[in-house]
Amino acid sequence: MRYVVAFLMSALLFANVGVAASDDDAYLTMKKRDFRKTFSVIALAPVDADAYLEMPDAAKAMLEQEVTARLEKRGYIVIPSTVLEEIREVMERQVGGLTNPDSGEVDLAKFQAVREHAYRELWFTQTFDALATIRVSIEKVPMESDRVEWDGVKQRLETEGRSHKYAASISVSSVSVSIYDKNNSPIYRFYGGLEPLMYRNGEQLLPLEVSKLFLDEKRIRKAAQVAVDPI
Repeated sequence: MRYVVAFLMSALLFANVGVAASDDDAYLTMKKRDFRKTFSVIALAPVDADAYLEMPDAAKAMLEQEVTARLEKRGYIVIPSTVLEEIREVMERQVGGLTNPDSGEVDLAKFQAVREHAYRELWFTQTFDALATIRVSIEKVPMESDRVEWDGVKQRLETEGRSHKYAASISVSSVSVSIYDKNNSPIYRFYGGLEPLMYRNGEQLLPLEVSKLFLDEKRIRKAAQVAVDPI
C-alpha cells in the first residue's frame, strides 16, 4: 500500500485536520428570491480539495461542470474558473514561481500574495456580482449497520466479509459551495455529501485507497446538486 494511503489512514482515524462541521456552518444570509435579484453573474474559483484526497483533475472538472450546469439552469450567468486560473498563472510567473528554490517547498507568503492579487485582478477585469468557491473536504459522521447519511445524501459502505450490526463514526467527503459578495463578505455556504472514505472489512473499518475515490459520476453530480440547491 502506498505511503499516501497510510497517511490518509492516520488522518481519517486520528486527526481533526480538514474536518468540516457542515451541519453547523451551512448558511444563506438572505431569502432565496432576494439572492436571485441581487446576484445574477457568478465567477468560479478553481475547485480545491483536501490534499489527503489526491482529487484527479478530471474529477475536479466534472464537479465544476456540474455546479456550473446547475447554476445556469437556475438562470445565473457563470464565469468559468479558467479565467481566474489564467490570472494566477500570469502572476506566478511574475514572482518567479511559488516554490522556494532552496527547500523545494511552496513559499506560503508568495502563494497567499498571488491568491489575493489574483482575486482583486478578477474583480477589476470582469463584470460579476459574486465569487463562488468549490471545495471537497473531509468530515466525520455517524454510521450504523454499514449505512451512512450526511449532507443531504444516503449511502452504503463497501464491505468485505460479514459483521454484526454496530454503530461507529467514519470519515466521508463533502462538496461545499461558498459564495462571497464584492466586499468579500460570505453570503452562502452549503454542503452536498460526496462519498464514504472508508470501507468495512469484517469487523474493521479501513480507509479506501485513493485510487478508488471519485470514480462514481452519479455521486459527484448528486453532491453538486445538493450543494447549490438552496439557491
